[in-house]
Amino acid sequence: MNVQPVKKKNLSDHVVAQLKEMIVRRELEIGDKLPNERELCQMFDVSRTSVREALRVLELQGLLIRNTTGTYVQASFGGIIEESLTLQIILNSQNSYKDIHQTRLMLERELVTLATMNRSRENIMKLNGFTEVMENALSMKDRNLYIEADIAFHNEIALAANNSVMLFLHRTISELIIKVQRIVAIDDNAMKESLQFHKMILNAIETQNPNMAREALTNHLSDVDNRIKKIYKEDNYIREVLKNEKGNY
Repeated sequence: MNVQPVKKKNLSDHVVAQLKEMIVRRELEIGDKLPNERELCQMFDVSRTSVREALRVLELQGLLIRNTTGTYVQASFGGIIEESLTLQIILNSQNSYKDIHQTRLMLERELVTLATMNRSRENIMKLNGFTEVMENALSMKDRNLYIEADIAFHNEIALAANNSVMLFLHRTISELIIKVQRIVAIDDNAMKESLQFHKMILNAIETQNPNMAREALTNHLSDVDNRIKKIYKEDNYIREVLKNEKGNY
């Protein structure tokens, strides 16, 4: 490893920076065990306090995991970054429900287009399964079950698109929309109309018709948007609803 001794102030910050660079350059791979604290002190020419602080920072960021056997590079930091981004959107007073909805619409239109080209047989089977669950939920008047199947349907589209970066962004944006949707009263008529939109989207993906998929998806999300606005007429109030959810993070 090409390690440079640290000779500046804020020594732990420089240890953090070098370890991050090693991970980016693949000098440290996912699953690799780091040297022990004494060896790290010698490598970076810093005190054990600086090393411990650096490891603590990287662990909080999700880049490292520590247990009784040592400290390891881990790959599960995506969820931590995702939660952090979601919280930043919620807490930024300049963000509004309108901004979030527009971003989701733009993102999901691209995802559904990619899904028509990249979907697998397994994706189609799962999407079919989710629409069946929605039908059952409608017959049982089970609002919660319907919402869960609805969420799963859209997540499967994002997976079918086969674009990991867009998938990450979708999860962040859709989580915020879902928090509002859960509060919106969904009656039988709303579920019936929503189910028809989902079936049209599924048919377009299955027949690989991107134009039909984009149109159906746009109409569906516009319908959702209109229903939310009927309940929360003032965008500022919707923003407050989102902010009140920050305790879940």
